[in-house]
Amino acid sequence: MKKRILALLTLLILVLVPYLPSFAASSNGTPRVTDDADLLSDSEEKQLEDKLESISKKYKCDVIIITTESIGSTDPNKAANDFFTKNGFGIGKQGNGVSLLISMEGRDWAVTAHSKSAKKGAQKIFPYTKTDAIGEAIIDDLGSGRYYDAFDEYADQVQKYLRNYQMKRIASIPISFVIAFVIALIIMGGQKSTLKSVHTQPAARSYLVTSNVSGNDMQTGIANNAGNVAGKVAGGIAAGVAAGIIMSICTDQFMYSNVHKTPKQTSSSGGGSISHSSGGGYHGSHGKF
Repeated sequence: MKKRILALLTLLILVLVPYLPSFAASSNGTPRVTDDADLLSDSEEKQLEDKLESISKKYKCDVIIITTESIGSTDPNKAANDFFTKNGFGIGKQGNGVSLLISMEGRDWAVTAHSKSAKKGAQKIFPYTKTDAIGEAIIDDLGSGRYYDAFDEYADQVQKYLRNYQMKRIASIPISFVIAFVIALIIMGGQKSTLKSVHTQPAARSYLVTSNVSGNDMQTGIANNAGNVAGKVAGGIAAGVAAGIIMSICTDQFMYSNVHKTPKQTSSSGGGSISHSSGGGYHGSHGKF
């Protein structure tokens, strides 16, 4: 009985591990608000720093803001990613993070999602549709010089998308419980069936081992019982596959990086246009304000 309970608990843990938060450390001490363009007062910078720190720790995703006088001719999203990686940002195995970069010389803004894989982590949570939406939500305040309001709205937008993604993952946990429970029942049922041949006998003679039972017969009986258990487990797995339950192991191997630019994807409310850029470990949206 103890072994069956241990097996059930182990199975449940394996199913739930992907949904547990990874308590990784945050960044290496670099402030989450780097205001080199001096767009904020000290008190505004402190409020934003505290807000971004709270969001980053709660959702295990570095959320940062960078303002600078100039990025030269560098692509805005690439400039943001260069700052992000150079300063040691990124949480968890995927190095998750989101950044807002403001360059005053060209009046550029860039919202960038950072993670090692384009199909996992922050890049999965923040596709182009969401980085576009964040840019559109802040561009009016940026154009009017209300920088604190724009940055505060950016933080709210990022938190909203992180929260929504987390809720979707939590909602999928009950299904995993059901799958684990059914598999555990199949395994324990198979073990229990091997004991059904033991019954109370009315006479003592029934308990005697007669000489006409050969070693081969005993081996055959054991093999049959083992086959019954294996058959039920295999049947349960087959039923799971037929129901659409497919378990697989996927790995991502980072080979190289490319930067792709696609201008004028969407029109922003500020009258400019939104462009997209991507490379190894990031993608995002950028435009003018």
